[in-house]
Formats: sequence, C-alpha cells, structure tokens
Amino acid sequence: MERYYVGDSTGNYKSVKFIRSTVPFAKFKVSGRSYTWEDLKFNIPRIFGLEGKLKDIEIPLLAKDRSLYVGQPIAIVLGNDPYDAEDKAENVEVEYEELNGDIYDFVPNNIALEGQGGEDFAEKDRRINLDLTFSRSSPFPMEGRAVAVRHEGDKMVIYISNQAPTVAKKIIEEMLNFQKVEIKVPWVGGGFGSKQDIVPEELAVIALSYATGLDLKWIESKTEHALTSQGRGQRHFVEVFFESNGKIRGYKDSIVYDLGAFPLPWSGISPLYVTLMNLKGIYDIKVKYEFKVVVSNKPPQGAFRGFGRPEAFFVVERVIDAVSRILGIDPIEIRRKNLGKLNAVGNVDEIFRRIEKKYREVREKYGKGVGVSMYVHYGSPSSKVLINDEKSNVGGYECVSLRLDDRGIVKVKTTVVDMGQGIASVIRRIVEKELGTKAEVEVGSDDVRGFGSWASRSVVTAANATLLAAKELKEKIDKEGGLSRLKEKISNSPWEIEDKEIYSVKCYEPEEMVGSISGQISAVKVDWPNIKVLYHYAIVDVGVAGNEDNIKGQIMGGIVQAIGGSLLESVEDPLSYAIPTALEAPLMEVELLHTPSNTPGGFRPVGENSISGAYVAIINALSDYGEVKRIPVSPNDIKREE
Repeated sequence: MERYYVGDSTGNYKSVKFIRSTVPFAKFKVSGRSYTWEDLKFNIPRIFGLEGKLKDIEIPLLAKDRSLYVGQPIAIVLGNDPYDAEDKAENVEVEYEELNGDIYDFVPNNIALEGQGGEDFAEKDRRINLDLTFSRSSPFPMEGRAVAVRHEGDKMVIYISNQAPTVAKKIIEEMLNFQKVEIKVPWVGGGFGSKQDIVPEELAVIALSYATGLDLKWIESKTEHALTSQGRGQRHFVEVFFESNGKIRGYKDSIVYDLGAFPLPWSGISPLYVTLMNLKGIYDIKVKYEFKVVVSNKPPQGAFRGFGRPEAFFVVERVIDAVSRILGIDPIEIRRKNLGKLNAVGNVDEIFRRIEKKYREVREKYGKGVGVSMYVHYGSPSSKVLINDEKSNVGGYECVSLRLDDRGIVKVKTTVVDMGQGIASVIRRIVEKELGTKAEVEVGSDDVRGFGSWASRSVVTAANATLLAAKELKEKIDKEGGLSRLKEKISNSPWEIEDKEIYSVKCYEPEEMVGSISGQISAVKVDWPNIKVLYHYAIVDVGVAGNEDNIKGQIMGGIVQAIGGSLLESVEDPLSYAIPTALEAPLMEVELLHTPSNTPGGFRPVGENSISGAYVAIINALSDYGEVKRIPVSPNDIKREE
C-alpha cells in the first residue's frame, strides 16, 4: 500500500496557525495581519438531519462577530514553517468584550431541541432516585489531526487523517461547490472517533487554500486537541421503580445533552440517539425518557469511542447495581432476574456462567471494591437505520474491489481505514486464504463506494464484502483453469482470457445491527486520596475472529482508556490533560467466545466494545466505598474511611 505523509510532496506548503479565543463568550476585534471569517464565506453543510427539529444553528469555519467557547478559532496566520507562523501570530491582537445570556437569540434558554419517548409502566412499589453525570473528556489519540492541501492543475489534493474519507470528500465538495477534490488518507493512527467528523479547523484550512490558491498544512497540537475535541457530556436524572424481589419495573430518565456551541457536520446529536437506543441494556426493563439538547459555551460535542453507548450503560448498570445494593441481592443474580430476550448476540448463557464464576473468584481475592457490568455491544448500523431513523445522509454499506494484476497479485480497495485495529491485515488474509495468492490492500480509498471506519463497522462490512468478492473472483479464476494457468495466460496468451478485467466488487451491510454479548469485572482499591484499578476482566463473544491478538489488544486498550476517563481525564484543564500510562494499567484478563454471527463471515463488532462497558464496571466497583454519581470521579467523591 502506498502511504502518504503530510508534507511529503513537492508542494511549498505554508503552515497554518490558528488564533483562538481565550474567553468563552465575547464580542471581539482582531488587529494584525491574518485571515478572518470575512475571507472565508463558505457554508459548512450538514449531513445529519432531524427533519428541522434541531434549531438551525450555523456551523462556522471561524468565529464571526463573537467567540462562542475557549479555543474557538477566530483568525488564521500563515508562516513558512510552524515556527514562523508562531512568530507571526504574536503580532495579532484580539480585544474582547465579554457577553452573558443566551448564546443565540433564536434559541431561548439555550434549549436547541426537546423530546420524549419510551414506554409507560406502573409507577409503584419501591423507588430510588439517581443523579448521574457523564462529563466531557477528549479522545486524545497520540496522533492528532493533520491536513495538507495541494493544488495540482485544476484539482485539489487533500492529505488528511480522517476515518471516513468519502464522507469528508462529500462535505468538502459541497462546501466549496467544487467537484475536483481528491482525498488521500495516510496511515491514520489513533482516531477514537475524533477523526470521524471533519472539523471546522480542517475545513477552514481547505477553504483558505481554495480561496487563495496556496498550498497549506496544519498539524494539531495536543493542547488544541484537548481544548476543542471533546465527547460525552450528558446528565441523567433517574427515577427507578422496583419490587422487593429485585424485579425492576422500569425507570424514568430525564436527560440533559450538552451539544456545545454548535453541532458538527456529521455527528450532530447522534450520540444522544445511540444512548436512547441502549438505555435498556440487556434487560427486560421499561424505560421512559425525556431529553433536552442544550447549547453551551463549550466546543461542539463530537464522536468519542463508544458514541453514546458508555453513557447508556453507565445509567442502566448503575440502576441495576443500586437496586442490588438496596435489596442485598447478589449483583449477578439481579442481572439474571431482569435479563431480557436477546436474539443473535452470541452465547448469553456461557457469558453469564463465566462472569458469575469470575465474579466469585475476584470477590474472594480482593474483597471490597469489585464491580460488574453486562451489556450487548451493537455495531455496524444499516442504511435503513442511518437514513430512515437517524435521518443521516450516510449509508451503512461498504464495497470492496478486488483486481488480479499482471503479476498475479490481488489489488484490494476499500474506504475503511487502518487506525490501529489492523483491518488491512484482516482483509489481506481473507483474500490470500480464498485465492491462494498475495494481496495488497489500499485502505481509505475513494475509488469504491463506502463510508469508512466508525460504529465498529470495519470488519462487519468490509471483511464480509471482501469475502464475497473473493469468492466471486475465485469462480472467475477457476473458469480460466486456475490461478497458475491464468498467470500463464496473462504472460503468454492474454487473448485466451475470457474476462480481461479479472475483477470483482461486492458490497455488504447487515440487515440489522450485529450484537456482541459481553461482560466486565473490575477490582478497585481506594487508599484515600488515591484510587487504583488493580484487576480488570472482560469477556466478549466476538464471533469469528479476524485476528485474535488484535482483538484482545483493542479490548485491553479500551479498558485502559476507560480507566483514564473514569479517574483522570478532565477537559476543565486542557493544559494539563492527564491520560493513563502503563503505571495506571491493571492486571488484565480477556476471554473471547466465538459464536458466529449470521453474516457471511460470522464476524461481530469489536472496536468500541470494551470501553463501552468498562467505565461502569469501574464505577460500580468504586460504589463499594460509597455511591458514585459522576464520571470522572475524584477522591472527594468517595467517602473517606476513618
């Protein structure tokens, strides 16, 4: 595969430096040599849709007459290199006049959308109330965003670290009203959802390059990322109704969703809808909800690994655990008592058996501070769900093309990207196993139809499409007498080849989202004021494994990421944003089950699984020391034992 690195071209790139707001809400005036919103009068399109229900809030490239959050880009300075750009930025001054009140005149009380739904149930028997806050944190990959724009003749070539290059291209072309855009995706590195959307900074660089004809590049700093790339941000006021035997009738959930100053062009408020879809968890519990989407003087809330699932599991698993503690019912038994009917999500009985066995072992070894979570991780939403239900302009299918070249090597193209999950190697092995010849995989391609890597969809869509295409290509090769004979024909008698293309392209999406039944157990020690996760166990039914080592690595990575989100990471101080290191990583144990899904290859979603269930396993463990109501938790949230 050809790899592209930002700046690896003959282009004479100018470096972009953003002048960012230092106050959350203010009128401002810029003086000094820079580009402002007046130089970039382009409209950022939306590809999410709510049939006009969400207030029509503009997505700005740069702040206009007022800044809306700390870190919002308000001007751009160009330099010959990053150091030159930094020096020139010092000559730009910004005067502020701070503001108060509603952020937008047309959004009274900052409420951009209200809604309700769910099922009615008898509000009787015993009840408890929970006030649960899942605060914002940052995806914070080691590899931040980067974009470089080069002009080649009458087209723009854009090198960008993005999880969904075809979607980025759609947004860019619509914004510029310019159709000659070529997207080149490098080896993405970490994304964790932050590179799903294309953000205002990236679009501003692209728009400025288009407007000026200059080759431009921008590489995001760590502070810029923590300051402006944030996910989560939900508060849940929960009223739970349950019987004395532990059967939970249902709960009412009043949700406040922190949108930030404006929505992002793709994710919009989709994480909220994913939360609403998962509020029942694995249980036969009725849920009635109402929600408010509020705008705030914070950066726009974007995608973060889990995308609304961790927030939902935080609520429902805290509900289950709270009832368990009040009634003195074993946490595994109360989960079994309330279990709903789960279809095609894997081996539920075996997951329960192993979770119960492991819970007893861990409780006996560690005593206090042991928590559990159980859940189904659903991934790879279908086009019907995305377009019909969520009103998005993005589909759920993925197409993969295979072409046998003159060397007898299969060239593979897909829009999904490799960001640590090893999808390229999974696809390559499928082709080589089916066809018995070497394969070269180009990920992040815009030469085929598809929508990139998000929603734990890469293996479920792209690997299944690859399998289908490989089987078809094998049939074509066999018609030519087999691979050896076909190679001979290519070299010596190509006129004998019936199908000169020796090519196959197949598309795949599941009819319904594919689920993975899963469970986690965490053992936590509180030595006030220090909190330490000592041990963490996860079991996931992954179906047919594309690469078992990669899967276990993803699960472990998600656990450590959840530890950071639960105990360390606060966007309130982006200059000292703390993420977990090897020192914070506990002893981990991961078990996999392999119940095939009903997809062609039997795969199940993995990428966002472990982080989604890990937060609340940790929080339930901490609640052994005193009820925990918020993420991230601090020592002050835990009752100190004298």
